[in-house]
Amino acid sequence: MPEVRGQDRLQHGETASLGAVIATYNAPADRLGRAVTSAVRSGAGSVVVVDDGSTPAVDAAVLQDLGGWVGVIRQSNAGPAAARNAGLGAVAGEWVVFVDDDDELIPAGVEHMVRTAARLGVAGAVASRVHVWADGREEDRPVPPEWADVALPHPSHVLRPIGLFGASGCLVSRRAIDASVRFDTGLRLGEDRDFLHKVATFGGLAVCSAAAVRVAIHQGASNLSSPAHYARRIRDHLVVLDRYQDEVARVHLREATRWLVNASAKAGVDAESWSLLVQAAKARGWSVPVKARLRRLIK
Repeated sequence: MPEVRGQDRLQHGETASLGAVIATYNAPADRLGRAVTSAVRSGAGSVVVVDDGSTPAVDAAVLQDLGGWVGVIRQSNAGPAAARNAGLGAVAGEWVVFVDDDDELIPAGVEHMVRTAARLGVAGAVASRVHVWADGREEDRPVPPEWADVALPHPSHVLRPIGLFGASGCLVSRRAIDASVRFDTGLRLGEDRDFLHKVATFGGLAVCSAAAVRVAIHQGASNLSSPAHYARRIRDHLVVLDRYQDEVARVHLREATRWLVNASAKAGVDAESWSLLVQAAKARGWSVPVKARLRRLIK
């Protein structure tokens, strides 16, 4: 099993049409193996697993019999954005798909993404997804019908508060990668939408109707969107509020802010984070729901 060192692009599979990047941290070997296998079955000729400081480190030998070609990058823990950037610097392929270590790609959906993005001449794509709960229950999450199999009308629509715009299962073109379109390592929550905004601004983003990824839904503190992480979520949200201020962005960010205000009040987020969020809403002329303010006082 080869191990990638440094940021040189892999030579093996250089002509392959599809590559895959899997950022991982402390994932059980069988779970990571399923993510890698799904990438190989989806046609990825180059799969780069980025071990973001796991303890113990990912054992590359465990992945060697899964087919295709898999390389492993090891780095100190720096978060998913940094790990995905490292993978982008090493993976081969005219198109690159991301998958988280607890998710699985759907081959037919990935193929549909590549074909649709190529047909539309865009720089990337997102697709329908299937949410998989811990009890085995599955839920189809289709794309908005008005966007199905066309290019996103405006880059700032990636800020619409729906589950479509996650990094796991999204596709990016080699030309965007070579133009240094990368994740913002300063963001831990919201870095996926920020990245997709860059891709869409660079060369357009397709929205594909076929499901391309099975997403594991976690509950409790292990879920980065859980109340335990609201303080960080608020701070990253404030960065996004300042970064995107066009009219389309304002519509979606107002809705996202209202949801976060209500959720933060219910969760009892710390006083400083609450104050920053409320101040940001008021500065933009957005009202803070009375129910949220009352709930906050009770908390």
